[in-house]
Amino acid sequence: MSNRRIERSFVALCLASAMLLGCNLRQEPADPKTDDPPNSPPSEAARQNEEVPIGAAPRQESGLHNVMRLTDRIYSGGEPEGEEGFATLAALGVKTVVSVDGAQPDVEAARKYRLRYIHIPIGYDGVSPQAAAALTRLVDDVQGPMYIHCHHGKHRGPAAAAVACVAEGAIDHAQAVDILERAGTSQGYAGLWRDVKSYLRPAPGTELPPLVETARVSTMAAAMSQLDRGFDRLKLCRDVDWTVPEGHPDIVPAQEALLVRETLHEAGRNLSDQYNDAFRAWLAETEQIAAELESSLRDGDANLASMQFARLDMACKRCHDKHRN
Repeated sequence: MSNRRIERSFVALCLASAMLLGCNLRQEPADPKTDDPPNSPPSEAARQNEEVPIGAAPRQESGLHNVMRLTDRIYSGGEPEGEEGFATLAALGVKTVVSVDGAQPDVEAARKYRLRYIHIPIGYDGVSPQAAAALTRLVDDVQGPMYIHCHHGKHRGPAAAAVACVAEGAIDHAQAVDILERAGTSQGYAGLWRDVKSYLRPAPGTELPPLVETARVSTMAAAMSQLDRGFDRLKLCRDVDWTVPEGHPDIVPAQEALLVRETLHEAGRNLSDQYNDAFRAWLAETEQIAAELESSLRDGDANLASMQFARLDMACKRCHDKHRN
């Protein structure tokens, strides 16, 4: 056989082998865990991200309320409702869940969906310097999309997320205020608005607090101390017929009643098992009185507000006589 015929035979054999190999490869199913064929349809996470545009109004998702996408990697919203909420977050591509609520995060449920939890609790009275520093470290140290939530996703969560967005350098203070407006954050929580407007990144070299999975929340004693201060501020307002006390422009009667109500509500949510049903009922009743006081103050009914403040005083004393004094 001539050399030319040998070469042609060899080429033909190679082509036949390549065609056979190609057929065999096409017949093997792709491994769904590792293969991502070209031109395949977008993943569920990609579809979800496309459906939550940056800057849109709050929306409801499966197991999530008041969801807003604020930057490429920062979302805010309400507390995930069971595994359904965590599954939605995983589908969105979220890697880290950040709770700014006082309640302990559901770390175990999050882990089932390979989500990391970070806990930075804040109050309705504002974003403390410690919390602001922790949010700064959050955006500096944590990679990938994150979801920052409070209980309902309207007040503390958007405020903390707005601070994080400014810390990230993605937005300015005017855009941070716009986040609160879109979220429907109450103007009554003046401290949240104040601290979002005034946040500045710590100076380079400042030691930032560690990020923890579950933070130590305020004890009942701390909550009662906060209530005592709020009650004293309400007394100042009562003494000037429910107006802003002279020399205290930051003390607004309706806002103070709102903070007292929220402090009572959060104290009730975070009660340990050591408190009996009677104590829980007293706390709920006192919260209701505080809500009625707030409503009267917003309506400008000073006489009714004075009557409700007296009821609030009696409710607090009854509880103190039994549980504190």
